[in-house]
Amino acid sequence: MPRRRFDQNNDRVDYGELLSADAYYELDQAVGLTYSLDMEALMGIPLCLGMHGEMTTGQKNNPLYVLEAIRRTGKKLSIFCNVGCIKVPKAESRLYALLEDSIHEVRMPNYTNNFHPKLWVLQYHNIHDGRVLIKIVTLSRNLTFDQSMDVAVDMDGFVGSTINPKNQPIADLLTFVSQFDSNKNRYKQLIENVRRVERFSLLDCFDDYEFHPFGIYGKNDNGIKKVSTKEHHKTPREMFRDCYALFVVSPFLSETVIGDLLDDYSKSPESGPVKRCLITRDTSVTKRIYDAFNRREGDGIWVINPALSSNDALEDGDTFGYASRDIHAKVYFTDKYNEPKRLYLGSLNASNNAFDHNVEFLLELVYKPYHASYWSVMEDFIPVNDEKNGCPFVQMTSFEEIEKAEEENDVDFREVVYGVKSAEVIAEDGVFTVKVYSDQLYEGVTIRPFYVKTNIQPLAEEVVFTGLSLNNLSNMFILTKEGADCLIRLEVDGMPSEEREDAIFNDIISNRPMFMTYMRYLLDEDFYDSVSFEELLSQSREAGDNPEGYGFAVEPDIYERMLKAAAEYPERFDSMYEVVEKIDDDKIGEEFKQLLELFIRAAGGKGKGRK
Repeated sequence: MPRRRFDQNNDRVDYGELLSADAYYELDQAVGLTYSLDMEALMGIPLCLGMHGEMTTGQKNNPLYVLEAIRRTGKKLSIFCNVGCIKVPKAESRLYALLEDSIHEVRMPNYTNNFHPKLWVLQYHNIHDGRVLIKIVTLSRNLTFDQSMDVAVDMDGFVGSTINPKNQPIADLLTFVSQFDSNKNRYKQLIENVRRVERFSLLDCFDDYEFHPFGIYGKNDNGIKKVSTKEHHKTPREMFRDCYALFVVSPFLSETVIGDLLDDYSKSPESGPVKRCLITRDTSVTKRIYDAFNRREGDGIWVINPALSSNDALEDGDTFGYASRDIHAKVYFTDKYNEPKRLYLGSLNASNNAFDHNVEFLLELVYKPYHASYWSVMEDFIPVNDEKNGCPFVQMTSFEEIEKAEEENDVDFREVVYGVKSAEVIAEDGVFTVKVYSDQLYEGVTIRPFYVKTNIQPLAEEVVFTGLSLNNLSNMFILTKEGADCLIRLEVDGMPSEEREDAIFNDIISNRPMFMTYMRYLLDEDFYDSVSFEELLSQSREAGDNPEGYGFAVEPDIYERMLKAAAEYPERFDSMYEVVEKIDDDKIGEEFKQLLELFIRAAGGKGKGRK
C-alpha cells in the first residue's frame, strides 16, 4: 500500500522549511502572495530566509539576531496582500518599520473583489557554482498564525537557457502584482528566470504540472492593469465539470458553484459525477449542498472531528491552549473519462467570489497512470480505519441547520480603505509633517500614523500630522471605526527611508556594549549559539566596553575573531561595514573604524572609510 500523502500526523510541514533552500544556496529574491497578513508572522520570514539552521527561542527573542536577519533579507523580500487585510499587531515594534517597504497592498478594481492567492516564488543561487534555483511554494494558508488545517506543496527547478511555456502563468502573476510596487522593475529578472526554468521537481507519483492563476487576464479594469494574452486560460468550472469522480476540500461554498460542478440542476439522479465527496466546514453546508453530495451509496460530506479542537490536540510545543481549528485547505481531485487523474491545490474555494471575482491560484498536478484513484485519495484524507491516530473528520449523516456561534460583528472597512489614496512626508528643521489624502470626508472614521498613538485625526480629504520625529514616520496607518481598528499601508512620497532605518538601528544598538556584541556575532555566528542575549552583553562589558563610552581600545577577542574571519570568511567584513555605516560614531570608536578599514584592505577591499 503506498504511503499517505495527506497524513496530518506524519506529513506536517514547517512554514520556514518550505521556503528555505540548502545551506550552500543564498537568497536573491523572495515574493510572497497572501490574502491576509500578520506582522508578527511576517517577522519570522527573514529569520528563516536569512539565518540557516533551526532557531532557538532565545535567538527569536534577541533583537540583534532579528535585526541581522532583516538586514540580510529585508530588501530581498516582497509581500503582496489584499488591501485592508493586515492584522493590527498587539505591540508596535520599531522592527516592523524595517519591513514596511517589503509590504504592498493589492487594490482590486472594486472592493467587492479580493486578492486571495497564497504563493511564494523564491530565487536562490549556489554559492559554489552560481547556478540559479527557483522555488515555488503553493499553499492554502495565509501568512498568519492560524491553526486551521491547510496544505502546501513546494517545487524547485534550475534556470536554463530556453523559455519554458509551462511557467508563463507564474511570470504573468508576478507581472500582475508588480504594478502594486512603485519599484516594479525589481521583478524583471525574476520573471525572466521563472520563464527559463527547465522543469520543476515533482513527487514520484506525479507526471506533470500546470499553473493556474485566475482573475489576472483580460482588459484593464478601473486603473488595474491585467495581463493581455491571446491564449485561452481554463476557468475553474471547465477544470472540474464533467467528472466521473470528484473529491472536493473547501471550507467555504456557494450553492450555485456546487450545482455547476455536480450538474445539480438536472433532475436525473444519474447526472453529474458518479462518485462525489466533500470535506468542508459544517457551517457552510446547506440542505441543497447536503442533498447534492448524498445521491448515491458512498457519497458524503465530512467535517472536522470536534476532538481536534481540544487543548491536547493543539499542544505542539509552541502553541498551547484552546484555538479554533477547522478545515482551511482547498483541494480538488478529478477523475475524467479518458484523461489522467489530477490533483489541484491552492487558494480557490468552491464559492462564487473565488470562481468569478477574486484573484486566485491553483497548482495542477497530473498523476502517473495507476498511481491514484478516487478511493485512494479519499482514504488518504479520511483514514476511518486508523485506530492509532484516529480520523480527523466525521461524516454528516443527516442535515440539520448548524447554528453559527455568535461572533463579534466585523466592521466593514472596505469602502474606507479604497477611499484613502496617498500620503506624503514634508521635512522642515528636523521635524516632519505627514499629509494623507482621501476621496472624501468619512464620518465616524479616524486615522493616525502607526507609531503615533496620541495624534488622532478625523479622516477627511486632507489630513495633516505635524511635529513628527524621524522615529514616528511610517508607511502604515491605523483607521478606527465603531471601536474597531484597521491597518493600511500606503506609498508615502518623500519618506526618508534610509535615514529612518539608520535611526531604528541606533535605537536598538543603543550603546557600545550592544554594538560590540553585534560585531562579535557578525564575525562568528557560532559565538551566539550557546549563550543568551543577556550573557552576551555581560561578556561585552567584562571585555572592557561600557555604556559611558570610555575604554575604546579594540578588545582582544574582537581582534582575534577579525583575524580568523580574514583567513576564512573575509566577506563578513562587508556586513560589518554596512552596520558601521548606520551606527553613530560615539558607539564605535575611531580605533575600531581604523582597524576595520585595515582588514577590508587586507581582504582585498578598498577600505572605503566612513562617511
